[in-house]
Amino acid sequence: MRFAFVCLLAFACSGTQKPAAKDRILVLVDDNGVGLGGNDPIAYTTNAVTPGVPDNISAFGGAKYQFANAENKVKFDGAMAKYAPAFGGYCAFAASQNRLSESDPNVYMIYEGQLLMFTNEDFRTQFQKDPAGNKKKAEANWPGLVEKHGKPRT
Repeated sequence: MRFAFVCLLAFACSGTQKPAAKDRILVLVDDNGVGLGGNDPIAYTTNAVTPGVPDNISAFGGAKYQFANAENKVKFDGAMAKYAPAFGGYCAFAASQNRLSESDPNVYMIYEGQLLMFTNEDFRTQFQKDPAGNKKKAEANWPGLVEKHGKPRT
């Protein structure tokens, strides 16, 4: 009888629980769902901010990414998690401080092969003072930020 009561209580409460971070998504996109301000995520790896075109689009992690050419789209499609911006495209330094800040698609760095975005030059400079430590803090803070600010996955 006690087991049935616990199960019933768990069932009754399950509808009121907030979805866990893994059931939520947090990604910086425009009104059309496009990330990185429409820039080509592959181009960042060559140290260039290059606009993508609507003819070359891939979706990943809640965002649509545009590419300057078909070759870049194919490269992205082969390793989406590698080329998509970390922290949903939000500012990596702000995430290291356990807060959200929108990023400027022109202010970025590639660190350990990962695209990191920043709100402004000052935030990038602050992050660069201890990139390993700041990235580790951002990674530790990110699940809580997703849980607090994210939207349910659809």
